[in-house]
Amino acid sequence: MSLLKVTGLQVEFRTDDGLVPAVRGLDFELDAAASLGIVGESGSGKSQTALAIMGLLASNGRACGQVEFDGNPMLDMSQRDLNAIRGPQIGMIFQDPMTCLNPHLTVGLQMAEVLEVHRGASRREALQAARQMLDAVNISAPASRLQQYPHELSGGMRQRVMIAMALLCRPRLLIADEPTTALDVTVQAQILDLLAELRREFSLAILLITHDLGVVAELCDEVLVMYAGKAAEQGETRQLLAAPSHPYTRGLLGCRPSLDTPAEQRLAVIPGQPIDPANAGAGCAFAERCAFVEPLCREQQPGMQGAAKQRRACHRPAQEVINAPVA
Repeated sequence: MSLLKVTGLQVEFRTDDGLVPAVRGLDFELDAAASLGIVGESGSGKSQTALAIMGLLASNGRACGQVEFDGNPMLDMSQRDLNAIRGPQIGMIFQDPMTCLNPHLTVGLQMAEVLEVHRGASRREALQAARQMLDAVNISAPASRLQQYPHELSGGMRQRVMIAMALLCRPRLLIADEPTTALDVTVQAQILDLLAELRREFSLAILLITHDLGVVAELCDEVLVMYAGKAAEQGETRQLLAAPSHPYTRGLLGCRPSLDTPAEQRLAVIPGQPIDPANAGAGCAFAERCAFVEPLCREQQPGMQGAAKQRRACHRPAQEVINAPVA
């Protein structure tokens, strides 16, 4: 049985202009100790998917469908039942550690609170466990760091503190929302290596949300590509990145710079702008930006199809997209 199973997830928000969909019928599964990367442009629904799973949507948001963690449905849970899962069973790393950490409290007090609330630990026991976890995430002089405030730490160290806080209760699933955003490439590599090491040490399942396919290639067994709130393509990371069979995935990979690219050559771009999911219409949401578009694409939304190792939502034959010459 899958540790996390999402079926027909829909997320929408009430606004002055009516209901605005953010996620439109998303399906995926994540096994224990496995890793799944969700990628896509800004506004594709990645973060809202994670927040819906955690029951942390904004007050004007609503989620429906099914989200099961270890066989237990989560969308209809009370806040009390959710609090018994969030932290002890599912940890989350948010995008910006500086805004997630309280600037008025020391790192030690913020970390200790996690164990005091969820495990009933004493302050002394919680601080001892916090020091050990800071050491586990390779922060130097962990005892001293517990006495510091967030602004006294570098961006990479604050990110490590967030990872340590998420792991204090030894959860079975870690949701990481853009964990390497705004970090330089050296620190980003260190954070990715750390997550891979912690995954092995703690048998963690990881749900990684990012816009960077390079990060997914480093850390994830499978990848789910989202566009306009829906799944465009999903499959084993190595196979999907080697032979993307959806035009959108192909476009994302084509936009990545390479050391082999001549300095005078311009980077490829996906034409147009992401569509507003509220105005997606009956056809494929990517149709207006797609080089492979045909009349059927504008009339009928394609469903996910293909083998278990690589599924896609596209009317065009897979090999036709894979074998097409690069523009």
